[in-house]
Amino acid sequence: MDLNNQIELELYFADHFDTILFPVLAKIYFDKNDISRARKVCDIGLKYNNNDAAGLFLLANIEKVEGNLKKAEKLYENVLLYSPHHLSAALELCEIQTILGRAKSRLLKSWKYVLRLDPNHKTAQDFILKIEGNKKPLSKGKKQTSKGKKIIIESVKNSPIIKKKDTPSKITIEEYSDPLKISPRLATFTLVSVLKNQGLFSQALEVLDELEKKGESKKLIALERDTIEDLIQNLKKE
Repeated sequence: MDLNNQIELELYFADHFDTILFPVLAKIYFDKNDISRARKVCDIGLKYNNNDAAGLFLLANIEKVEGNLKKAEKLYENVLLYSPHHLSAALELCEIQTILGRAKSRLLKSWKYVLRLDPNHKTAQDFILKIEGNKKPLSKGKKQTSKGKKIIIESVKNSPIIKKKDTPSKITIEEYSDPLKISPRLATFTLVSVLKNQGLFSQALEVLDELEKKGESKKLIALERDTIEDLIQNLKKE
């Protein structure tokens, strides 16, 4: 199946509502600003795959676009429950909470989480330094001192905002061994998330290779690779 072909995906989805590929079709609709169809696909797909981080992220984006910020906030939090290294969801959560005027303590936890995923994130560094560093925000053009960086690093250690709850059922080692052949031509982080969440790690790594060739974010690619490698090692230990 050609994952670039909207018609093929639509026909397949019509006969397989439980497919793990529903976020791919939903994203095609979303990118075309066909929000109504994107929502419908997400709603159906999530009934069968309710812990799918890619589907939840797309639905959160839909809620955000439609102005349902509180619903979007909850959905971004759910994304991080099932995909803790999802940097985009963590950043979107900070943005939504800022717009909603959440308490500084809550925003602080969210920005600390971003910094754990991306230690060089400038906005996260500045926010944490402003709240916890007892210093004025860094002015433009000035570099952080080593002392300032140390304050930030120490402040984010052992301060997770995500507590795992109902996790998806365990993936068996057989599911890692290439049970589904998918063309990596539609190389997106959404597809990586779909494959990863279903235990199709080798295909997810192939898509990451394609993303690297396309010049996508090296940080996000590295985070996804590390996550997948950790999952593979955990499966081998079991």
